[in-house]
Amino acid sequence: MGFHSRRQAVLAALRRPLVLFSGSALSRNYPANTFPFRADSNFLYFFERPEAGSAALFDPQDQTVTLFLPERTMADALWHGEVESFEAAKARHGVDRVLTVEALESHLASLAKGRQLDSVAVADFKATQRARAITGQDLQFDDPKKVGPGDVLDAIAALRLRKAPEELAEMRKTAVVTHEAHVAAMRASKPGVKEELLAGLVEGAFARSGCVQAYGTILSVRGEVLHNHDHGNTLQAGDVVLLDAGAENHAGYCSDVTRCWPVGGPFTPEGRDLYDLVLAAELHGIAQVKPGARYRDVHLSTCRVLAKGLVDLGLLSGTADALVESGAHAMFFPHGLGHQIGLDVHDLEAFGDRIHYPMGRQRSSQFGLAYLRMDLDLAEGMVFSIEPGLYFVPAILRNPEFRAKFKGQVNFDEAERYLAMNGGRGFGGIRIEDDVVCTASGAEVLTASIPKTRAELEALAGVGA
Repeated sequence: MGFHSRRQAVLAALRRPLVLFSGSALSRNYPANTFPFRADSNFLYFFERPEAGSAALFDPQDQTVTLFLPERTMADALWHGEVESFEAAKARHGVDRVLTVEALESHLASLAKGRQLDSVAVADFKATQRARAITGQDLQFDDPKKVGPGDVLDAIAALRLRKAPEELAEMRKTAVVTHEAHVAAMRASKPGVKEELLAGLVEGAFARSGCVQAYGTILSVRGEVLHNHDHGNTLQAGDVVLLDAGAENHAGYCSDVTRCWPVGGPFTPEGRDLYDLVLAAELHGIAQVKPGARYRDVHLSTCRVLAKGLVDLGLLSGTADALVESGAHAMFFPHGLGHQIGLDVHDLEAFGDRIHYPMGRQRSSQFGLAYLRMDLDLAEGMVFSIEPGLYFVPAILRNPEFRAKFKGQVNFDEAERYLAMNGGRGFGGIRIEDDVVCTASGAEVLTASIPKTRAELEALAGVGA
């Protein structure tokens, strides 16, 4: 489904005219010094290489699409080079008309003829303010309940949830770049190396292929901090490096991959056992993927694999079913199994649980399970992560309430042994994550080429110059 077909599909689903905004380049510290422009994902889904500051009107009444672009000025040509003309933009995008975005409000008044307009909030606060003024709707980007009218979100999500062949092709490209980045970091992981060097290798590999970070690189020997963006540690023998990083290409599609490996040699015995358990759980989760499978069930099934393994390692006591039912396993696996991936690394997450917990399904209040990001029935074309992990988090394992609740199921004394490893820095954590597309026959792992067997990792770790 190309861009024109996507626009036609959403037009067929709309009840009222819809105004979308691309957003603008946001300032980093002073107005003229901006972050690189990245269009809002909903706008990017409907338009190839959109401009900063643009907008679009989708009119279901006459089935037209109007694109609004910034005026072309001499200053543009001076500072940024020749800018595509309105005529060329109209032809390239295949829209019905192109008008100036500076006069957006007057153009919309003429085109809408008094009809109510809808919109969707974007990260650019000024663009969302403009959308609020135009529509009269209480739009807020950081509030899923106010990001846009429910029927509009449903219409867009129905298209974006299942990836078309051309979208999967873009994601396969980013998987290749992500592979290169992870292997570069693995090869450089020796005692005495700074985490910041490894992070630089990862992000340099992205840049060499014309990509950017899909999200802030998570790279640390303190893998128990789930979103650890600090790169200040020095690698030591016995450490496990956790790298969660993915490339995003010019089309906006991305990868999201986590790998863990030992510093400059084989895993320690504890690291070996934990790694093998997490890998077994990840492979089990992937094997459960098929059309019609409920993602929550895939999550819980994977939790039972982890719980059984933790019993074998002496960290939990009881049956896997009882441990998962009580939530005791979440002392070591405190997050959900994954999330949607596409134009956003957490695709459509801005739309909230309206999309990810459909048909009256509600988030659990249980610690750990409450962080499960989606409870969808899987369908062919959906792309999501499978990312189980095991972590030794002091704030969880030393929490008095948890210690009282799970005193018969969690061996907290044995957990303390892991918290004291690596000179008191602690064992850290292990997570293994791949990007999986649900197919008619089961699952395709888009990121399967990135090394993840223990033998592969131990052979690569620290072998580079």
